[in-house]
Amino acid sequence: MGRHKTITDAAILAAAREVFRGHGHTATTRQIADAVGISEAVLYQRFGSKEELFFAALHTAPPDLDVLLGPLDQSGHARDYIRGVVVRLGRHFADVIPLGLRMMTHPAFDPTLPGRSQPGGSPVVTEGLAARLKVFADRGELATASPAVIAGLLVALAHDWALGVAMSGESPASRERNLRAMTDVLWAGLRPE
Repeated sequence: MGRHKTITDAAILAAAREVFRGHGHTATTRQIADAVGISEAVLYQRFGSKEELFFAALHTAPPDLDVLLGPLDQSGHARDYIRGVVVRLGRHFADVIPLGLRMMTHPAFDPTLPGRSQPGGSPVVTEGLAARLKVFADRGELATASPAVIAGLLVALAHDWALGVAMSGESPASRERNLRAMTDVLWAGLRPE
């Protein structure tokens, strides 16, 4: 009878993600094994190669749209919803963009291969947000006939903000006030007369 795993693959992937986040694809399996507290041999038994471990560690699960965007049937005020959802989107993108950038630097990166691109990207999020914004538009709380256009604009705003955070090296929390201010400027054009 074999020995039970004392550390889960998820725990290995979480530790590897942090090492790869800091060092990119040049991180060594020794650094990862040390971070996890296992031998390099165990890493290779579980993941086969450093490349397989790299892409598995940086490939995140698709976002939970209900958590990220809120429930489909919105009951609050449109301005509060938009402000909150843009901040949540910004935080989400601030978390996944650095992983995507690291992934793209790997010599074997090919977005057409399974596990080489992030699932649940902007199109899925934009469609989900458009469905939620339609509730506000139908109630007359948005000055537009196109929730899809607003959703695209809000996702682009959050994505651009998160990319700026990733490029600056600052923490997302230190720049959230800017994101809220930008959202307030957009609200001025979205509120009904």
